[in-house]
Amino acid sequence: MKIVVIGGTGLIGSKTVAILRRGGHEVVAASPKSGINTITGEGLKEVMAGTQVVIDLANSPSFEDKAVLEFFETSGRNLLAAEAAAGVRNHVALSIVGTDRTPDNGYFRAKVAQEKLIEASGIPYTAPPSFWNSSARLPLQVRMET
Repeated sequence: MKIVVIGGTGLIGSKTVAILRRGGHEVVAASPKSGINTITGEGLKEVMAGTQVVIDLANSPSFEDKAVLEFFETSGRNLLAAEAAAGVRNHVALSIVGTDRTPDNGYFRAKVAQEKLIEASGIPYTAPPSFWNSSARLPLQVRMET
């Protein structure tokens, strides 16, 4: 199965890529450094060809409220459009426990906006929740089933 991991060279993405490869999957670790950019759309059409599953682990380079919202909305729209055009069968996005109950947190509002885009896309999706470490700004636990 061909799986594209957006953010596949990052902290969680690189571990996810390794696990999936050990499972025998064809995995693309997608990132701007590899020529796949969800903000500009660069490389999305090409990498989606033949892809069955996309795992979106991208993260905003800024945590400022407006910037993080723009990142998740732009990235999400571009990624979901490329997936729909290629017939991707499942979209997986890392969620965070309690985002919908913390509207005063700009990052959480942006993640809620991302999830709404995914839900509206019509692409079957999975959003496994993780737990948030506010001091490190990194999810601490991810459980994904393939």
